Amino acid sequence: MNPFAIAPRRAAGARTGKLLMLAYSIAAVSFVWCQPAMALYAEVKPTLKTGADCVGKVSLLAPKLTSCAIAGPKMRIWCPNGQMFEGEAEQGGPAASLARSLCNMTQVP
Repeated sequence: MNPFAIAPRRAAGARTGKLLMLAYSIAAVSFVWCQPAMALYAEVKPTLKTGADCVGKVSLLAPKLTSCAIAGPKMRIWCPNGQMFEGEAEQGGPAASLARSLCNMTQVP
């Protein structure tokens, strides 16, 4: 048996395994980065009245659609249907379009 004939096969198999691992890791990273669930706003149970625990003024984005800054770099949004969302604050507060999207509002009444 020729030992030089086996060595290239082993090297090719090792290269294929490394390329496969690289492909899987690239796919995993892109899958994690591309998730739409990373909106950074989470629904919380609406146990607080509108404006409770706010450290800043309450902003009226639309009728019955309000938001305000709470402790730390966080914002809270109250929807007309009773839902409440908390998330990281953005520069200038949440956009009205983001709040309408979270509250499933198609247009401002």
